[in-house]
Amino acid sequence: MGIFDRFKKKNTIPKNKISEGEKIHDKNETKHIHQEVKGPKESNKKRRFLAGWEVRLDNEEHCQSFFETQITSQETALSFYSHIELEYDENGVLERAITKDEDGNEKELIIHNEIKLKDYRINSIINFYIDDNGLNQLGGKSPYNFKIPSNDCPGSFQYLGRISNQSIGYEWLPFELNLISPIYMDMDKIWLDYSNPHEPVVLNLEEVNSLSTAYDDLKSDSFIEYKKQAFVTIEETSIVFDKVHSGIPNWTQFSDIPRCPKTNKTMRFLCQIQSGAVKTEKSNIVPKDSFYNSYFDNMDFWGGGDMYVFFEPESKIACYFIQNT
Repeated sequence: MGIFDRFKKKNTIPKNKISEGEKIHDKNETKHIHQEVKGPKESNKKRRFLAGWEVRLDNEEHCQSFFETQITSQETALSFYSHIELEYDENGVLERAITKDEDGNEKELIIHNEIKLKDYRINSIINFYIDDNGLNQLGGKSPYNFKIPSNDCPGSFQYLGRISNQSIGYEWLPFELNLISPIYMDMDKIWLDYSNPHEPVVLNLEEVNSLSTAYDDLKSDSFIEYKKQAFVTIEETSIVFDKVHSGIPNWTQFSDIPRCPKTNKTMRFLCQIQSGAVKTEKSNIVPKDSFYNSYFDNMDFWGGGDMYVFFEPESKIACYFIQNT
């Protein structure tokens, strides 16, 4: 039974959910939601909301990328453990920033340099729900017409799944994107150029080929394939912590928002995949120590971490990295 079958039993879809079958997006559509501060003395002041908190307000590249990636509606910002409320004066200059968390803590942040109000795209949460008819998938076999780039990594790259540009939240993608990464290597960032979407090129191949691994059981001919699971995407106001989501990253560590090495643009957040999202279908990896079985029994990112994927649609470059506690 798919998610929409469950909804039909209730005769309605929750108001904050929009199904793939009910909403058609204009590929050029940009969504903007602003919250204004109302009041007789502050009618010209504006507020914006950022999910998360770890940013230095200096208007440098990381600050700009953080604003672009984490800006959202007030309702969504409040759904995160911590968020930042920004207040701009009547001239559109940031004059106050306060970080708040669920425990009731508040702290005013230092504004190091002038920051002007910009008309950023307001990000929504895109949750993934299991549905056999979904356009997106985790796991499964690599498509016959998709070529994993040659590399020297023990176990090579793992096929993680695909994201459809026909599904809600991904109308900005230029094509369907197959996700791959050498998740058992001690990787920092993996940069792939998808100019040919069926044959991506590793931009930092020399670095990738020199990576070490903590898994001694991996050999040059090791392989692992994960069970295929299809998903639909639904736009919501908070993250459902179950397998995978998109829209706004929920940082395990610090906010590490990549800029494209070709265009220097802030890369768009594609998805965040949690460890254990899908089980292993088949593998020839047999750990000598049974302690390591759990790392190969499912899609695992460094012992319970999360995989973050970003993509820049103009250059068609993707960035993959892992964070864990």
